[in-house]
Amino acid sequence: MRALVPLRTGILALDDTGFPKQGTHSVGVQRQYCGALGKIGNGQVAVSSALIADGRTWPLTFELYMPTAWTTDAPRRIAAGIPETLRFREKWRIALAQVRTVLKAGFTVTGVVVDADYGSNAAFRDGLERLGLRYAVAIRGVLTFWTPGARRTHTAAEIAAVAHPDAWHTVTWGTGTTGALTAAFCAVRVRPSKGRGDRWLLCERSADDVRKYYLLNLAPTAALKALVTLARARWPIEQQYRELKDDLGLDHFEGRSYRGWTHHVVLTAIAFTFLQLERGRADTALRPTLPVVRGWVREIMGLLYVIHNRTLLHTLDSFRRNPPLRR
Repeated sequence: MRALVPLRTGILALDDTGFPKQGTHSVGVQRQYCGALGKIGNGQVAVSSALIADGRTWPLTFELYMPTAWTTDAPRRIAAGIPETLRFREKWRIALAQVRTVLKAGFTVTGVVVDADYGSNAAFRDGLERLGLRYAVAIRGVLTFWTPGARRTHTAAEIAAVAHPDAWHTVTWGTGTTGALTAAFCAVRVRPSKGRGDRWLLCERSADDVRKYYLLNLAPTAALKALVTLARARWPIEQQYRELKDDLGLDHFEGRSYRGWTHHVVLTAIAFTFLQLERGRADTALRPTLPVVRGWVREIMGLLYVIHNRTLLHTLDSFRRNPPLRR
């Protein structure tokens, strides 16, 4: 599937997504944080990567996160068909392995973007730098940094709080469903308390005063707009997850085996890739979206059901000839 992706250069987004489940037999299931639920709940979690290029996303990797409760339980492993070579790995290690897989497949990664769960991990950031990659990772406001002339470290939130008003600049990085995507940003050169060398700390302040923080290893001469553009490039993978689940049934798998789950995810990703290729072939004429086509299919299937159900046809004909009395 990766070989079919027509674009070979772009931003690599890594993230994980949850699949709510009931019971204890679905492979990899346990009580853990599930993004689909927005809280800790019973479910599976998969780590994935996607190439963002020319306004489209292309799924490149998917791997089911296997908690130690599964990797150390021989009977559960056998029942679910988990490969003997598969061992427990933290999500950030799975993500780094996926980066190496993407590079080995011949893709040129111009930048890596992740959420704060990955970006706040110094070992993960170090792994990206060892691979020679640029990154713009979201981080938590409690991470600490050295600033020029400071006698102690300060958190990202503290650095943003004391930034001079003139240091904040309004930047528009894209267009959303409600208009331009705009916020105030402040960029400061800092040195992480865990790590070597200076980095960019990018602070964001939205209209409703929501604060977000990013760490970037771009050159010291990088412009603020370039920092913001890369840091805010992650949202397409969230849209991809939504389309994979809502339109293609990524989260509809009801089996229990490792192999079955993997096959289901690969087939879903192949379907998504096919649709992206079809969108690329589209000319100036607008083509129906997947939700519209799904609506047509539902109507057609409903009509076929009625046509082939003689009892229902007789009932409808009876209602037509003798409408039920209304009070």
